[in-house]
Order: sequence, then C-alpha cells, then structure tokens
Amino acid sequence: MYKPDFKVSSRVYKLLEQIAELREQLRASLIKVPWVPSLVKDAMARAAWGSTAIEGCTLSLEAVKGLMDGREALGYPSRHVRMAQNYLETLAWLQKREKAAHILEEDILLLHKLMGEGACDDGPVGAYRKIDVRAGLHICPPWQQVTGLTKDLLCWLDSSARELPAVFSSAILHLRFVEIHPFRDGNGRLARALATWQLYRAGFDTLHIFSLDEVLLENRSLYIKALQRVQVEGEDLGTWLEFMSEAVLETLERVQGRVTALGLGGKEAVSLTLRQEKLLRLLRERGAMGIRDISRALRLTAPGAHYALKPLLKSGLVFTEGSYKTTRYLLK
Repeated sequence: MYKPDFKVSSRVYKLLEQIAELREQLRASLIKVPWVPSLVKDAMARAAWGSTAIEGCTLSLEAVKGLMDGREALGYPSRHVRMAQNYLETLAWLQKREKAAHILEEDILLLHKLMGEGACDDGPVGAYRKIDVRAGLHICPPWQQVTGLTKDLLCWLDSSARELPAVFSSAILHLRFVEIHPFRDGNGRLARALATWQLYRAGFDTLHIFSLDEVLLENRSLYIKALQRVQVEGEDLGTWLEFMSEAVLETLERVQGRVTALGLGGKEAVSLTLRQEKLLRLLRERGAMGIRDISRALRLTAPGAHYALKPLLKSGLVFTEGSYKTTRYLLK
C-alpha cells in the first residue's frame, strides 16, 4: 500500500495553526448563515475557471459565471467551453457526495468521463491509459502499473490518511494522483477535483465556499515548480505540503474578505437570499439609500423591497435613520 513519507518544518505547523484559526472564525460567522448562495456560486465559478485555465482554457471568470446562469460563452473555442461546463458539472456531482465514506475506483473513472467528455486532447475518457507517458519533466509510471498504483492510493486514503489533517491528505492525494497520471489527458483537472472532494469529505469546507484552484492559477508557475520539486528533483514531500498549506491559507483569507464585503458579521441568525446579498452590496457601495432607490436597484416593488429588508433589519445587519418618508437604510 502507498505510504507517503515526509518531514514538515515548524513553519508548516504555524500555517496549520493559522488555517485552523481562520477557518474557525469563518465557521463562527457563517454558522449563523446556513446557506450563502452567492458565495457558493462564486466559489464554484472560480474553481471551474481556475482549474481549467491552468490547463489552457481561455474562458474568463465572467464567462464561466455566465454558463452557470444559462448564458452562452460566445467567441470561445467550443472545446474550452466544454471544459468549463464539464468542470462545473463535476463540482456539482462532488457536492452531492460531500460525505461519501470512500472514494472508489469506479468514482475515478466516472469523474474522468464526466470531466473529459469532449474536453480532452488525447486518449479515451473514463479509461486508464494504455501507453507510457511523461508529464513535462516527470516520467510517469509504466501504464501496466496504473491500476495497482491507483488502488493503493485509494486504500491509503481509507486508512492512514484519516489520521492526517485534511489539508495534508488532500494535498497528498493531489500530488500522488498527478504522479501516477492514470489517464492520457485531464489528470491535473481531476487531481484538483479529487483534492477538493477530500476537503469536503473531511468536513473542511462544509459550505463549499473555498476556491483553492483560483489561488493555484494565480501562482501557476510556483504550483508547477512545487510539483516538480517532489516528482523530478526528489525533494521531501514536506515542501509540497508547505506550498499547499500556504495556498489554503490564502484561499481562506480571500473568503474572509468576501464575507466581510457582504457585511455578514451580525450576531443574529439570518439566511440570505441572492437578492438580499445584492442589497447588502448596494448599501456598502452606495451608503444610505431610500426605499425607492432600493426598489429600482433591485427591480422590485416597494413592498417587495420592504420584504427583503425585514430579516436584515431584524438581524441587525441593516439599520434605519430618519422616519416615514425620509427613512433611509444603512449597513451596521
């Protein structure tokens, strides 16, 4: 069975402490907001955009968000559009199985087919490679070993991996899958999707609001170098764990920034709709607004605007100044 051996520096332990602290801060604020639709949707779009862009997909983040809203991505190569669509479908599949007790070999094959249909450059989708390959400077294991190595990895995931922090088990799954390179194409995308699934399964991202792939895209050269240091240069696995811990911490910091921008700091429980989140952003950007301005901005009737405001006022996220016709609404 696969048995990763690694040493981590004191800095990695410090990163894990910072990750745990920031994650708890987010949980404390978001536990009172059991469903934050726009944050989930935004994270999903950023993940699909980031992971596919690493592999050369040219769609912009706005184009990927448009796909989620049912709009066409005009002017882009059809294969690139399919890459993004497939990744969004893959993430939706994973989110429905966030608490899966095991990741099975049949899941790996199914996910590759789901992700790769019409979006892979070479080889069949949903079937292991039958040829020896290399990924950049990395010489991948002979194709005859792929099945056994993949099964060994999944066995490790079901055993000793459970004793590791979620950040570690996710990162090691990511690296080892890319090392094995089970398929002719699509291995990077699938490795990142599996790493995300592991974070779901370990209860690390229960609300699905983290987008690690976006950070990896923005640090693409460092990401590839971190992989090569272990795969090609033979450095200790701890260097990869340090890099991925840094990426996870940066991801959490970005989520915290987006939560703060929405003004979700109230102490009262409130479940926000997309319209209410838009309203909070409007108040943050424009300052105090009257009911007529809010109605026009949200394309609602005055009673509809009052209905959207009611839970925000009750929770203390929004307050009023003035009275009757001069009433204006402000963020806390």
